[in-house]
Amino acid sequence: MSDKQIEYSVFCIENVAKELGKTGSELFQILNSSGLLHSYIIPSYEALHTQSKQYIVDEIISVLKERNLVA
Repeated sequence: MSDKQIEYSVFCIENVAKELGKTGSELFQILNSSGLLHSYIIPSYEALHTQSKQYIVDEIISVLKERNLVA
């Protein structure tokens, strides 16, 4: 994993957590235990890192809701 992918992952975790009213640690646990961190967020770096913050946050929340990982 590159430094840019790590930075992107932290950006995603922190911003999605804030939107959901969770801590970064809580969201990291959800993403890591569900496999979404390594199967979705990191692989999506190339496609999503150029999008707006709100688009990225909304997209990740949509995936979390589809998989019933958040309300």
